[in-house]
Amino acid sequence: MARDVPGSVVNSMRVLGLIVATSAVITLLIWLMRDDVILGWAEGNPSAQELLAQGGIDTLRGSPIVPGFVALSVVAFVGFAALALVLASFFLGGHGWARMVLTATAGVGVLVGAVALDSHLPTVFVVLSALVIIEGLVLSFFLWHRDTSAYLRQV
Repeated sequence: MARDVPGSVVNSMRVLGLIVATSAVITLLIWLMRDDVILGWAEGNPSAQELLAQGGIDTLRGSPIVPGFVALSVVAFVGFAALALVLASFFLGGHGWARMVLTATAGVGVLVGAVALDSHLPTVFVVLSALVIIEGLVLSFFLWHRDTSAYLRQV
């Protein structure tokens, strides 16, 4: 007989899906706005500022000192999405340890979002970073809701 899944568990999975979707949007925007991301990164880097002054964005873009933001974001997104899928499966299966790992993952997302708020990025990234912070806090709330705890104890 299948267990009834409480609303807090369903909502936690919805929020997790929303976090993955937000991460996909961020990854896509990093690709679409890569010059803006590079310029934001260059604001705090004297070597990058020197290259930018000498030859503009084309010189800076071609420089080996510029991180591969697009590649990094794609790899990070794929890894995070896979992790979220696996953890969601274990969590729905009643494994309490998955709740702790999902909470830690949400905490890392909140931390990354907070760092991104102060990274000289375009406004859309600031807004999405704030959204990721809120989503991570909401996910943690649902993961540790009383009904979620009762669901995990039923196993």
